[in-house]
Amino acid sequence: MRVHNDSGRRLELILEPYGSDHWLMPGETFVVVTDGSPAEPFQVDCAAGSMTVHVHGGMGWVEDTDGNEVECAHQRPPAAESGRRGGAFGRVVRRLRTGSS
Repeated sequence: MRVHNDSGRRLELILEPYGSDHWLMPGETFVVVTDGSPAEPFQVDCAAGSMTVHVHGGMGWVEDTDGNEVECAHQRPPAAESGRRGGAFGRVVRRLRTGSS
């Protein structure tokens, strides 16, 4: 699922159930990917300045439009640092998805 920020501000994209945050700059596009194939793979909730994508039936991750994985905390503004988990969970998901250790 492609997500494009056509606003004039940074947009927070939260991927659940992982709680990972990925920040899109104005004009930027990310792609939310899942390895599951349910009839409804995503649920999207929007709020001012943020979008939450819930992945159903499989693992999910975020890529740029070239297919490169976008890490948790990508372009996170300093004011959003407190209370965040960081990128460790994203690394665990990537290892599970790729089978690497």
